[in-house]
Amino acid sequence: MIALVKIKEAQRLLAEGKLSHRKIAQATGISRATVGAIASGRRPDYEARQRARASANEPLGPLGRCPGCGGLVYMPCRLCGARKAKEHEQEVARAHRRRARELAAKRLLSAVRRASREREAAVARSQRYLPPAELDGGAPDCK
Repeated sequence: MIALVKIKEAQRLLAEGKLSHRKIAQATGISRATVGAIASGRRPDYEARQRARASANEPLGPLGRCPGCGGLVYMPCRLCGARKAKEHEQEVARAHRRRARELAAKRLLSAVRRASREREAAVARSQRYLPPAELDGGAPDCK
């Protein structure tokens, strides 16, 4: 990660407008692509991200007993939130597995029905197309 001092220096030199991107890159020791990203605003503001992370770790409410787990925590309780999220993930996974079992059972039942129909059709074909001579036990001239 590039030091914040270098980024600020590059921003200052870009704001002056006296140096090219190449000269600014040489002066600050960062790449020309990074200088171009800073100039065009494509480079993310890592400082703002760090501030957001720091504020996310600050307590949100007063210290108190959590009604869910009974712990002495800053509200809302992160442990209960994590447990709730994990339970939700597990429920989604159970629903997915249940749906997969239902689909597998439907496919199996469909295959069994298809095989049964094919067997019945084969039996019907074999009974339907027997020549009359074979029905009474053989050819009429054989004794």
